[in-house]
Amino acid sequence: MPIVVVAQEKTLAALITRLLKTRTPKAVKEKAAQAIREANPGLDLVHLRPGMVVVVPRLADLRGGDHDDLVDESLDLFLAQVRGEVDALLEVADAALKDEKAELEEMAKVLDVMEVQHAAQNDPLLQENLQLLRSSIDDDVTAAGDNTDILLNGIEQWYTDIDDLSTLW
Repeated sequence: MPIVVVAQEKTLAALITRLLKTRTPKAVKEKAAQAIREANPGLDLVHLRPGMVVVVPRLADLRGGDHDDLVDESLDLFLAQVRGEVDALLEVADAALKDEKAELEEMAKVLDVMEVQHAAQNDPLLQENLQLLRSSIDDDVTAAGDNTDILLNGIEQWYTDIDDLSTLW
């Protein structure tokens, strides 16, 4: 069964007004209230407080139609928004990886400039520092790839979790 978090509603009637579409007959609202009471036997539905979690049974049958109820629509919208944010994160991470690799490639090119190589031939300390720098750049490229792989695995898991959440109602 889906759940809803109480926002500013102080009564069960106010919560039902939020959950059901406008122009819902009074009898349907009463059936919805009874269904919510039965689904939440230990909850004080007379005195709602912001943040309370209320189990909401499917209300589509109570409306007499085959339309999804507002809770389903809200949860679908929420999950779509989460998917969109995860997609945006993936795009930003991909762009950051490309930027980092481009920057590292530019740094590596500087090490190969003839003047730098010529100077390194005459200075063993510079030669050693250039080798350390090249090694550091290679390590950074590897770390960027590893971090991206970790992020991609995490995002893949998030998508799986989102899909699992969508089956709860």
